[in-house]
Amino acid sequence: MAAQPLPYALEVAPDSALQFTITRDPPSSDGADVSSRCVMTLTHTGLTNQHLAFKVKTTQPRRYLVRPNQGIVAPGSSETVSILLVDKDRQVLWSTYDRLGQSALDHSKDKFLVQSCEVSNDFSAQFQNEPRVEGGQYKKELVEALTAMWNSVTTGNAVPVFNKKLHVRHVVGTSAPPTSGGGPPLASGAAARGPPGSSLPATFREGVDKRNNTEKMSPE
Repeated sequence: MAAQPLPYALEVAPDSALQFTITRDPPSSDGADVSSRCVMTLTHTGLTNQHLAFKVKTTQPRRYLVRPNQGIVAPGSSETVSILLVDKDRQVLWSTYDRLGQSALDHSKDKFLVQSCEVSNDFSAQFQNEPRVEGGQYKKELVEALTAMWNSVTTGNAVPVFNKKLHVRHVVGTSAPPTSGGGPPLASGAAARGPPGSSLPATFREGVDKRNNTEKMSPE
């Protein structure tokens, strides 16, 4: 029997793996080229009338820029999270592919973690009708409020937290054959859906834009 969805769990799409396409050339500056970018959608299922807070973390915070990496989702609404593979790592991955083929990129150990929990009406009211800055981030005061809230939640057991893990796939389009090597396409990674309070790797960190100097955190 399938497990019943939890009211404080955001629906995450894609469900099990984030795929980044590695290219020889850097993405265009006009933003039209999204090959090194992945979009994740977080949807409030409506199983609770409370707003849900979310936080996105990764095992490789220097490799990916996540915008926004935390926020609030109202009942019946969704949030789009953009994840960018930084150009330095794109070059490294392309070089690896060019020398060894797709098989060298298979079975990436990079992972993402999406956490969500219910928040009070008083807390969520701070975020209603608030304008966003570039990348969908809230203003500094609200970011600090979210960070403090997550620090409180992850150091205690009073508020249940939903944890959704996603694997990462790095692939190269068929239009860009390597100089040598090769390998079979990577199979889709499996999702990990742990119950509240389950043990999580201590290596997860937030994927953040270092220019914003956002604090890194580890889940319990």
